[in-house]
Amino acid sequence: MTETWRARAVRVTDLRCWARAQIDLEPGLVVIWGPNGAGKTSLVEALTMGCLGVSPRSSREAEIVRRGAEAARVEVSLDGPGGRRERAIGYAPLRGRRMSIDDAPVRALGEWAVPGAVLVFIPDELRIVKGPPAARRRHLDRLLEASRSGYRESSSGYKHAISQRNALLRRVRSGEVSATELTPWERQMIPLAAEIIRARRQAIVDLGEPFRHWFEALGGGDEGALRLDPSPSALRGVPGEDLERVLLEMMDERRPRDIAAAQTLSGPHRDDVGLWAGELDLRSSGSQGEQRTAALALTLAHRDHLSEVVARPILLLDDALSELDPDRRARLLEAVADSGQTLITTADPAVAELARAVSAQVLHVEAGDVAVG
Repeated sequence: MTETWRARAVRVTDLRCWARAQIDLEPGLVVIWGPNGAGKTSLVEALTMGCLGVSPRSSREAEIVRRGAEAARVEVSLDGPGGRRERAIGYAPLRGRRMSIDDAPVRALGEWAVPGAVLVFIPDELRIVKGPPAARRRHLDRLLEASRSGYRESSSGYKHAISQRNALLRRVRSGEVSATELTPWERQMIPLAAEIIRARRQAIVDLGEPFRHWFEALGGGDEGALRLDPSPSALRGVPGEDLERVLLEMMDERRPRDIAAAQTLSGPHRDDVGLWAGELDLRSSGSQGEQRTAALALTLAHRDHLSEVVARPILLLDDALSELDPDRRARLLEAVADSGQTLITTADPAVAELARAVSAQVLHVEAGDVAVG
């Protein structure tokens, strides 16, 4: 039986527009509806913070604190593979975070966060289709950090080595040091780069069929496909066992160009993920509806993969239905109605009616209050 994550309750204090709020959540589909600006998205943000410790809306943590308040706090009662945990996180400007699990303080975010417990779709998530390659890399890397042992460490080590090499490249170009100074960092980079490439390749294989299925199920057609676009592109056909050797050869060949640019111009830090509908590159040529369908299909594919290898995550879909036609709305609700816990926010009362028809929990948010119905 697939293990699942489930939030039983979320409590917030002085977060965004909320002075105080509590929502008790049922398993399965939960629809939170109400007018724009009522605070629906802030409840999704709170649940994300209670699991991951970060906001899906902003990297500036001070923005989450309600105006005039000293600090924001989120508490989540979370069921998961390790049993039920009472999780809390607070943030105060100039003082930073304070976290606890079952009232026991936890100092490091890496020890407190539960990667893969939630998957979030907010309107900005369209950047994973039409945004820059960095957005798609990060989306894929979050999945791998949650599902593949050691990936976070490989990724962190590679980023550190790249940063050090780039700093040295600037000094080599200015004549301060010899190019031989680059060697120690290159020796660190290459095995880490090879591990990242192998992990991303396998992830694309694992996600390919679920993405195709959901792209079709949500009305996008039957030719949805994912592809890893490696940097440099010549790596595409290189077998996994040969990656380190080929990466070393390429680094030797490209070093003069990197020195001239004072940065590492190719490598996994420049990979991209292609999303296709047949011959149509959805990143550049898809319509708004096709891009939204692809982003949702990719999110559902991530959910399915995590369900197989770790545990079924909580799915948080903020305003995900606003640009979908009625048929695609019904398809999406059907897709999530019987597959673990899913929270959907909407300003459309018609969506609430659809949710009631499939026996979902429906919560109404308005004027600083949350009520059933």
